[in-house]
Amino acid sequence: MSIDGFFHKRYNRQSYNCAHFVCDVWKHVTGTSIDHTLEGFLHPPSARRADPALRRAFARLGQPVSPCIVLMQRAKSSPHVGVYLNGRVLHIHEHGVEFQPVDVASRGFDRVRFYK
Repeated sequence: MSIDGFFHKRYNRQSYNCAHFVCDVWKHVTGTSIDHTLEGFLHPPSARRADPALRRAFARLGQPVSPCIVLMQRAKSSPHVGVYLNGRVLHIHEHGVEFQPVDVASRGFDRVRFYK
C-alpha cells in the first residue's frame, strides 16, 4: 500500500491539522474511520476540545505496532499526532508532511505514547 498520495497534503491551522491528517491516513491504511472519535480535535483552534471518552476509545500500547497512533505532547502546547507505520511516523505540521523515525519525529516532545 502506497502512502505517496499523502505527501501533497497541506497543513492549515483552521481546517486541516495533524488530527485531520491522522484520520485520513488511518482510513487509508486500516479501512476504518476514526473521524467521530477525534471529532473534538477537527474543529478550528478556538473550538477544539478533547472529549473525556477519547481515552477509552483507544488502547494504550507499551510499544508501537504498525499501524498505531502516535501521541506526542509537551508542556504548554497542543498535542501532536501521527501514524506509526513500519518503524516510522507519518505526520503533518506547518512545514509539510514527514515520514520519520520515532526519535526524530518526537524531538522536542516530553511524552510519546502509542495507541490502537
